[in-house]
Amino acid sequence: MPNAAVMLITAALSTLGFSILFYVHPRRLLVATLGGLLTTAAYLLAGHFLDGELLPNLIGALVGAGYSEIMARVTKVPVPVYMVPCVIPLVPGGGLYETMFSFVTGNYAAAATAGMRTLQIALGIAGGIVIASVLGIIFRPRLFAKKKR
Repeated sequence: MPNAAVMLITAALSTLGFSILFYVHPRRLLVATLGGLLTTAAYLLAGHFLDGELLPNLIGALVGAGYSEIMARVTKVPVPVYMVPCVIPLVPGGGLYETMFSFVTGNYAAAATAGMRTLQIALGIAGGIVIASVLGIIFRPRLFAKKKR
């Protein structure tokens, strides 16, 4: 496993790159980049204490999606503006490649192993996003309601 500092730096740079690619407004680039950094930090911290791929990715995605929900309300933009860049560092591109390469070359045992690992990562990401979105729906009226006078 690479050094945590290297992973955090590359996560921030990849989040910045994808934010630019997805036309995030320049005023919002810093907030989106910090979200990717926070997501990766939560993933690394959870991975230090938990085994497997499902729970660390779920916790990382939950933190990133929660951050996206909050920052979207604060900056008055739609949630996906921050959600997509925040979860980009967690996307299992290498696992997908490894799965397909093993399958195409006929190494079906390695394809199954890599596929299960990739599926766990994907389920963790999806689960974290769903939990944060549901919590956002439940608590949004209480946290961001305008006070009546």
